[in-house]
Amino acid sequence: MRRAILFPKVVAERRMRVYETFTVHFQRAAKEVAQLDADPSLASVYVSRSTWDRWMAGDIKGLPRHPTCRVLEHLLNESAERLFGPAEPGTGAGTGPESAAGGTPSPGILEGAPHVAALESFRLADRQLGGGHVYRSVVHYLTTVVAPSLFGATESSEDGEGVFGAAVVLTEMAAWMAHDAGRDDLASGHFDRALRLAKSLTDVTASANVLAGMSHLALQTQQVDVATDLARRGLARIAGGPRVPALSARLHAMEARTLARRDEGRRAREALDSARDALTLAASLPASPWVAPFDEAALASEAASALLDLGALDAAAEEAARALALRDASRVRSRAFGQVTLARVLLAQERVDAACQVGLEVLTAGQSVTSLRLSSQLALLQSDFDHHRQVPEVRDLLSRMAEAARHRRLLLSSLALPEGPQ
Repeated sequence: MRRAILFPKVVAERRMRVYETFTVHFQRAAKEVAQLDADPSLASVYVSRSTWDRWMAGDIKGLPRHPTCRVLEHLLNESAERLFGPAEPGTGAGTGPESAAGGTPSPGILEGAPHVAALESFRLADRQLGGGHVYRSVVHYLTTVVAPSLFGATESSEDGEGVFGAAVVLTEMAAWMAHDAGRDDLASGHFDRALRLAKSLTDVTASANVLAGMSHLALQTQQVDVATDLARRGLARIAGGPRVPALSARLHAMEARTLARRDEGRRAREALDSARDALTLAASLPASPWVAPFDEAALASEAASALLDLGALDAAAEEAARALALRDASRVRSRAFGQVTLARVLLAQERVDAACQVGLEVLTAGQSVTSLRLSSQLALLQSDFDHHRQVPEVRDLLSRMAEAARHRRLLLSSLALPEGPQ
């Protein structure tokens, strides 16, 4: 017999209201509990989809098995008795999966569109844990949930627009996660598919948003001219359509990054100014449902990298510090990248003590993030610090960085993505 329990409300509040996202967090919590309790068997505790569906529907008579309760309590910071006890009056919990997937979607997602809960949950998990943890869940959701929906949707229908849009966003998300995990071959394939899917939408911003991601990937793989062309194609695509300030800012920022790599300082700064001008309009216009979030912190981070490439160190330090000040603690990976950039700028300014402090902060904060991109950036930073090995604080930091790199290699090897196209 079904009853109203608190569990659906708690997982919804923690943005784990989709099974695939919950599983990513649960498996990570199981490994942590196994270490904390010195009990390796806890690492294999698993929640099946059928069990999840029963919990979300309130179809449970007693508590789950003790190992499962132990992991749930660690993950959700609530006692099992409370999680599976009566829902608090007025919460609406326990009415089934529909209530858990409700609520107001954040800006950038089409309100009421299919798969909103999945988009938001996957995005949050990716930001906090890194693409290596979440990639398989996104691909599984795409192939088992979204793909069948596409066959029943028509491009001209309201539902069809939502389903095709979700397919574009999730496919692009899979591309970013593959890139984050060091699989640029997979990322390129996902981006290509996302661009093809975007042609099914009436809103041209979907394809322009994918082009922004493709520009970023090209820049990361040292295809600077290709990256410039992709950013400009994205800008041209939205030039005649509705104004989408956040996307315009992102594309101008990518153009600035590529121009800085080409040492075209004046044009790079002009592109950054265009990005800033565009972003000032973002708060006054509705967000597009197909555009990835891009805010002042993201622009400051891109500006810091561009200015560092141009050798404008004071301006780069100011932008890097601003990016960190604007980015909240929940954006673990973004903050880690910002800290790496700031440390590199400080070293270039010969401010070694300050750079060491930032280096220690990124090691502490970024240890839970499974991102090969971040590992690569930390390796470059370690090489930069090595030039200052004569400083005792630097030698200590280098030792810690080497130990952290070994730990991260083991973690990343356990999350290696499958070979071949996805």
